[in-house]
Amino acid sequence: MFLCYYLNIDRTLIHMLDWLFGAKSSTQLGIDLGSASIKIVELGRKGERAYLVNYALAQVKTGAVFSVIDLKDDEIIKLLRALIVEAKLDGRHAVVSLPVEKTFSTVISLPVMPANELAAAVSFEAQKYVPLPLEEVVLDWTVISGSDGGASKSAADSIQGGVSAEAGSPASGPSVQILLLAVPKEVINRVTNLVSQAGLKVDALEQESFSLARSLIGNDKNTFMVIDLGRKGTDIIVLDQGFIKLSHNLESTNKEIILMEIDRIVNIFQMRYNKKIGQCLLAGGRANEKELVDFLSSKLKMPVKVGDPFARVGYDQKVAVFLKELGPQFSIATGLAMRTED
Repeated sequence: MFLCYYLNIDRTLIHMLDWLFGAKSSTQLGIDLGSASIKIVELGRKGERAYLVNYALAQVKTGAVFSVIDLKDDEIIKLLRALIVEAKLDGRHAVVSLPVEKTFSTVISLPVMPANELAAAVSFEAQKYVPLPLEEVVLDWTVISGSDGGASKSAADSIQGGVSAEAGSPASGPSVQILLLAVPKEVINRVTNLVSQAGLKVDALEQESFSLARSLIGNDKNTFMVIDLGRKGTDIIVLDQGFIKLSHNLESTNKEIILMEIDRIVNIFQMRYNKKIGQCLLAGGRANEKELVDFLSSKLKMPVKVGDPFARVGYDQKVAVFLKELGPQFSIATGLAMRTED
């Protein structure tokens, strides 16, 4: 049995779905603090598989001139608390999104060197790329190609990163490529405080690109482009061999501008890696807009389809219709909640 709620709180329309499966096991929340909405996914387990227990959506009304990020901290906390109570979310541990536009990320190349020297070299090199003083940010990095394969070393184990289209050129000679992420400490503190004040424990913070990859692609090693079509902007991500190789935040929802940026990123990827992108997956609140999907399908030289974040998650078939309609909006939140499944 499930119940559907429609409530109005602080100029925001909240859609919530809640159902009971009997006794519930321990669950994990994924919280996507988007620019125009807040999405929460609660996952538990059935057997060896992640299982959808609940979800909640607080979305700005159509035509509103404000966005969620325009709200004061106490308003966002109040909204989160309302979602938790009204949707009857059981989980109290959360993984929370870090918006791409609030972080800085790029790929850097370094000569092959012993692992114990690499950390110091990354920190030194980061000074050339990060636009803020290093004492004001938290750095995270991962080896994405080279002699160390997929090895990683993080300055903050609770953060995962993406990579900007403005990446540096590969170094000459044997080298490793490093995915570098810098997050302002003030952003980390604000996000952590908002969620903590709502009564939840923040287990980790994660950049949105990584969450999208987890929910839409999983362990697939093929080459993908993921386009997150938000209400206020667009994120474009390229993944290859399980790693994010390029990403870019575009502060536009105009389809022609989006197409131009996609073409630019495709060209950068093909020149840098000498590979073609095999498929494009769409996510976000505009992913089900037929006109936009048809436009991208006709213009891009690759297969285009709407991504399904629940493809690797079990759920009650009674809600299949709801998930098909709303699923793309929950791609980030689902990936966040799946983090413990990695």
